[in-house]
Amino acid sequence: MGHNGPHELLNSVHEYTWISEGSVVKITYVIPDGIQSVDHPAPGQPFTGGTFEAFLPDCAQTRRLLPRLREAFSRGHTFTVMGGKVKWDSIPHKTSLHGGKTTNGYPDSTYLNRLSTILTSLGIP
Repeated sequence: MGHNGPHELLNSVHEYTWISEGSVVKITYVIPDGIQSVDHPAPGQPFTGGTFEAFLPDCAQTRRLLPRLREAFSRGHTFTVMGGKVKWDSIPHKTSLHGGKTTNGYPDSTYLNRLSTILTSLGIP
């Protein structure tokens, strides 16, 4: 996990779903508890996983971004281990449907463009 972290661990223990609910796409990542590998901050020590949910508007731009988000996840850019817990990493996810930018929610009219720019900067076409 993390920018250069071992996504093989993540790939072996993850589960994620992409579900369209009306006009919203809900992404659910399930990361079980595990043991940190040599590329983590504390190799051999346990970490606490979790269930992480994110929301995107169901639109053409989102449908173009979903494969890129999957690729970012498989490359280990979505989560990291910090303080023995799995945390969001370098890719911003909207975790609320309300509250605006300050609560990682909507409305946020520039979010999809920012997300695309970040994915591009990470080498995810």
